[in-house]
Amino acid sequence: MKKKRIWALITALCLTCTVGFGMTGEQPIKVSAADSLSEIQQKQKEIQKKLNEAKSNLNSVNKQIGAEKQKQEALDNQISLNQQKINVLQQSISAMNADIADKNNQIAQKEEDIANKEIEITDTYEAFKKRMRAMYMAGENSSLEMLLSAESFSDFLTNAEMMKAISAHDQQLVEDLRAQKAAIEEEKTGIEQDKAAIEQRKQEIIIQREDIKATQSELEQAYAQSKDAMQDYGALKDQYENNRDAALAEEKAVEAELQNWYKTHSSNSSDGSTANSQFIWPLPGYSRISSPYGSRWGGFHTGMDITGGGVFGANIVAAASGTVIQSTSHYSYGNYIIVDHGGGYSTLYAHASQLLVSIGQKVEQGQTIAKVGSTGNSTGPHLHFEVRVNGKHQNPANYVHA
Repeated sequence: MKKKRIWALITALCLTCTVGFGMTGEQPIKVSAADSLSEIQQKQKEIQKKLNEAKSNLNSVNKQIGAEKQKQEALDNQISLNQQKINVLQQSISAMNADIADKNNQIAQKEEDIANKEIEITDTYEAFKKRMRAMYMAGENSSLEMLLSAESFSDFLTNAEMMKAISAHDQQLVEDLRAQKAAIEEEKTGIEQDKAAIEQRKQEIIIQREDIKATQSELEQAYAQSKDAMQDYGALKDQYENNRDAALAEEKAVEAELQNWYKTHSSNSSDGSTANSQFIWPLPGYSRISSPYGSRWGGFHTGMDITGGGVFGANIVAAASGTVIQSTSHYSYGNYIIVDHGGGYSTLYAHASQLLVSIGQKVEQGQTIAKVGSTGNSTGPHLHFEVRVNGKHQNPANYVHA
């Protein structure tokens, strides 16, 4: 499955850039001492093409990796935000569950109160009936006897009012109990309505929570897919870097072959005077050295960088007379020229914005051969200048002075 994903990514990347030589099955360029200059230069062109392809592929896959990183960051932020929402909703649901439980307790208490009131009403009504039954069983003589037993007219009225009051009190007591029961039932109904409203809101929040959970699941799936894509892009990046490193190794071998060729043929192709002549400053009017020859940034700088204010487009001149043996573009040097001066001496001029001479052309000392630029691996307009003796770089400060 992973291999299928990798090949799918390769196909996608091929839509925007040419797949590198490691993907097309090209064989490394063989270096042979018997090759002619034109054959060596053709090898350089082919290697440069490979390097350009590798650079294009790496740029493309690095963009994809960057896009996936941004995608993962956005997904991660959204997942965290959704989880916060889910937590808040869950807290609301828990609080509502507690409210519902409290409402259930209140309803149960009201039901108990209603039952107690019903018992009180029943007991009061039964007592009232018993008194009425007793009075009925005693007959009218009992009531009359109670009235006639009064010692005065005032007592008579009092006894009559008392009998009436007893009957009215019993009746009012029953009515009061019924009113209390009705009030409790009304309170219970209100509590039940509150409970129903809470339950409805709870269901709405549950639906909202489940919707967010569904979205969360989709986001997590997208995040997992992005991680898989990152692994695949990482594998492609490793492959493209291997392609680039292989091409760089080939370039180094062909460069050595070229230097050996010029070392062997320099006595026949030059008057040999350069070894004893003086080089001139390659960038007239500009003398600031922004980076000298030697160790820097954990590596080794094989030349000197010359720059200054308004240097872009300035004239680059040949440090000595000779023959142009290289005039091309390179992923690191950018647009660059190599001039062979004979006697094993050569000079290199890199990062140019324009190249004004071609391979095989004879140039004179001081002749403008290029314009200052910032092509290749460059952080700003400048001239990268190298002096080589028998193919090995030397400190230019030992040969040129501003």
